[in-house]
Amino acid sequence: PWDNRANLRPEWCEYWVMRQAAENFEQNFSDLTGFFSWKFGQKMDIDFERVQGFVHSAPGMDCYIFSHGVSQVAYFLNVWQQGEFWHSGMTAKAEALLSKIGYPLDLSKSVDYHLTTAYSNYWIGSPRFWRAYLDFMGRVFDEIEAQKPGTEGIDGQSAFWRGLGGRSKGGDRHAQALPIIPYIVERLFSVFVRLHPEYRMVAWEYPPDELKAKTFDKAGLIPLANWCKMLYSQTGDEKFVHMFREVQNDLNKATNGFFTKSTVRFNSPPNQ
Repeated sequence: PWDNRANLRPEWCEYWVMRQAAENFEQNFSDLTGFFSWKFGQKMDIDFERVQGFVHSAPGMDCYIFSHGVSQVAYFLNVWQQGEFWHSGMTAKAEALLSKIGYPLDLSKSVDYHLTTAYSNYWIGSPRFWRAYLDFMGRVFDEIEAQKPGTEGIDGQSAFWRGLGGRSKGGDRHAQALPIIPYIVERLFSVFVRLHPEYRMVAWEYPPDELKAKTFDKAGLIPLANWCKMLYSQTGDEKFVHMFREVQNDLNKATNGFFTKSTVRFNSPPNQ
């Protein structure tokens, strides 16, 4: 257990815990390491024994992903499209941030799937993965902190620091007011992974019966959508984009049109 009861920087959520642990990198990141919130069991519906078993079943990986929002990972073309669905305007902020630290990217053209997505930062990394991730995120942290209200030379409130309502959908249903920061941070994991194709990734996938229990009529479509996106990302063959769009449409029907709220900007294939 990691004692975070003081919670000194709540606006950074789990990244602040990671950053604090990195003050003693050699001790805290000497082996495979992950930071799972107290809601991990509730969100993932798996226990530590299954986490440990999954890691042992795939030795030598650099990162083991446990993403709980399987329907949303599958349905959206990328994590930014999913972000716009819930927090409109976050993509432009993230692009401006990444450009300032040396990564001028068009995030609307990215393609994400189960091996590049880790909502809630539920992942376990090797020491070399952590060292590179913490270096990347250190630059992100410095840039956002430099825009914090009260910092010398900063007038007004930057887009990163304006309050934003966040709501937990768990049984306790607590609400919290957070800036956009943690919502961008959890999606920057996907950017980092695409910037480092040398790392070996593996993702937890629910057995078919459990996937059906969690997602009902969407169960068979979820791995298919991820497969289409993964193959497009690997090959650039547009037929996989068109296949994904068909599956995406079926997913939307299976949810009675829940996802049709998504913004127009992301509705075209990534090459347009």
